[in-house]
Amino acid sequence: MKPPPKYAAYDLHLHTCWSYDACAPVEYYFKKARELNLRAIAITDHFTMDAIPEIQTIAADYPEIKFIPGAEMTVATSLGSCDVVCLGLPIDPPAELEELFEIYREWQRATGSAYSAAMRRLGFAFPESERLRLLQQYRPPATIEKHGITHVQSGVVMKNYLLEQGCIKSLDEYPDFVTTLRQQVAFPDYPDASEVIPVIKRAGGMVAIAHPTWYFQQNDVKRMDSFREELSLDGIECAHDTIPKELTTFYREYCVKHKLFSTAGSDCHADPDNNPCGIGTRHHFACHCGAEEWLDEILARL
Repeated sequence: MKPPPKYAAYDLHLHTCWSYDACAPVEYYFKKARELNLRAIAITDHFTMDAIPEIQTIAADYPEIKFIPGAEMTVATSLGSCDVVCLGLPIDPPAELEELFEIYREWQRATGSAYSAAMRRLGFAFPESERLRLLQQYRPPATIEKHGITHVQSGVVMKNYLLEQGCIKSLDEYPDFVTTLRQQVAFPDYPDASEVIPVIKRAGGMVAIAHPTWYFQQNDVKRMDSFREELSLDGIECAHDTIPKELTTFYREYCVKHKLFSTAGSDCHADPDNNPCGIGTRHHFACHCGAEEWLDEILARL
């Protein structure tokens, strides 16, 4: 029999249906946090904080759960694109931060349009109306109204669509198909870290590199130093289901040496009991090996 999961005291990397690739309702996280006696959660939707009005309404019914506002941003760097979890952002984003979020909303719409154009180049019809139909399978109307017709969740929804349409004969062909697809047209670049990070910092946010195993190429200290300097890192996500435990220890020691905070999160994208598309099934709420003392250190900085 598989042993029951060991839950952490907090989860600081969560995605709701306000992320283009997730479908979890906001209240799911508060309910689970109460059920599991978590101390704190951070909802870090991709590229925006558009869930905040809904979060504020729901959080009022869960006063024992500390909520940390945040967002996950993907930025271009000299070492390639990477994700950063930004914690402690203001509930009411200042104009400069809201302008940044709108840049990312437009990036999502432009990326969706690029996918449609690339599919046409390969001889497959994939109009905006078809992207909308796929988005409606897992995203509520309010999120589509706010974000527009974006790109579609790739890990499950887009894969299955391509298989059903005969664009690929098996799921094993998907990576090569995407490589070919992205060669057909120019896809929009992610905003540069030099333009994004200062806005986050001026708004009071703290920046941690997310799930860094691949970015750091395991434990390449030279790359770690480069990311730390280029991103002006405040912290590292030291515990995540893609990080082996021995690297969690290594990253934590690096944080202590460089006076960075250590954070941890599940990267959960869905309620497993209400997930008809099967999105993000490997990520389980509050399942990570991050120490409770890390949360205390983060709260002290906030």
